[in-house]
Amino acid sequence: MKKQLMIVGLALSAGLISCKKDAITPSTTPLKTTYTIDFEDVSIPSKGYLDSIHGGLITQGFTFQNEFYDETYKAWYWYKGFALSNVVNDTTAGYLNTYATFAGKGADVSKNYLISDNINGNSGVKLPSNIQLVSLAITNSTYAALSMKKGDSMSRKFTGKNKDFLKVWIRGYTSGKVKDSVDVYLANFQYADSSQNFIQKDWKIVNLSTLVSVDSLSFRMQSSDNGLGGMNTPAYFTIDNIKFTK
Repeated sequence: MKKQLMIVGLALSAGLISCKKDAITPSTTPLKTTYTIDFEDVSIPSKGYLDSIHGGLITQGFTFQNEFYDETYKAWYWYKGFALSNVVNDTTAGYLNTYATFAGKGADVSKNYLISDNINGNSGVKLPSNIQLVSLAITNSTYAALSMKKGDSMSRKFTGKNKDFLKVWIRGYTSGKVKDSVDVYLANFQYADSSQNFIQKDWKIVNLSTLVSVDSLSFRMQSSDNGLGGMNTPAYFTIDNIKFTK
C-alpha cells in the first residue's frame, strides 16, 4: 500500500513539474512597439506654417501629400494635400486665417500639426510597409469652424433645421483599391435633441485599427452645404498624433 501511494505521489509530482514547465514557456509572438508622429521634429518658418513641400512631407516612412504650383520649385500656391502649421488663432474668421486649428494648439498641448486642403480633391498619405495604424487626432480648422458657426459670404450657418453636417471619410487602400474606411463628424446638427448638435473644437481621437494591411490613405470631406462648384463649407481640417505599431 505504501509503495502504491509513493508511486502515485511521484506521478503527481511529475505532473506538477510538467505543468510549471509549460506555464513559463516564452511566447514566440514578437512584441510590437507603438510610435507617434507628432510633427514636433519639423522646423516651421516664422510665419507659422509650411505649405510648400516639394515631394510631400516625409516622416517615419509616411509621405503626406503636398501639391502646389511653382516656378522652378519656388512655390507660390498650395492647392491640395497637407501643410504643416503651428498657428494659434481660434477667433479670427475668414480665409486669411486658413492655417489655424480650432483647438488652438496641437494635440496633447503640442505645437505643430497638419492642416488639410481638400478644395481640389482628396488629401493622400502613403504608408510604410509592415505597420499597423492605431489612431489619429482630428478637429476643425478655425476657418471652417467659424464659417459653420456664424455663416459667411460663401457658406451658411449650420442649423438643426437644415440637418447640417461636416464629415471626413478616411479610406484605406491596398494596391489602389479601397479596403475599408472610417468616418468622423466634425460637425453634426442632425440630432433630434438639439442639445447634442456640435461643431468639433477639441482634438478627437479616431480609431484606425480596422484599417488592416493598407498601403495608403485618402481623406475625403463631405458637407450638407453645397453649391454648383462643390462644398460651400471651407474644405479644411487638421490632424495630429498619428499612432501606429510595427
